[in-house]
Amino acid sequence: MQYQIDVNGDTFEAKLSEKITFSDLDGFREMIRRMMESLSAKNIVDLADVEFIDSAGLGMLLLARDEISKTAANLTLRSPQGQVQRMFSVARFDQMFEIVGG
Repeated sequence: MQYQIDVNGDTFEAKLSEKITFSDLDGFREMIRRMMESLSAKNIVDLADVEFIDSAGLGMLLLARDEISKTAANLTLRSPQGQVQRMFSVARFDQMFEIVGG
């Protein structure tokens, strides 16, 4: 997993690419830590360039949601594509996250 961060006003955006798997846990935790430290009201995880996500990756997104909810901020997932979108459908992420694009 690769990611780029952009903080603009009260919006924190992390643009992820490649794959999100168990081996990305440390990097993902670092991204969440930076998200929390930004104290942004809006947090966006852009998934347009993510080609693959496994069950551990889904769990990491749930972890991010739980951490962000402690600050009363919101977390939005943007533009899941292909296999990622199919995994979200199977896991019913549309009921647990705000998902835009796609």
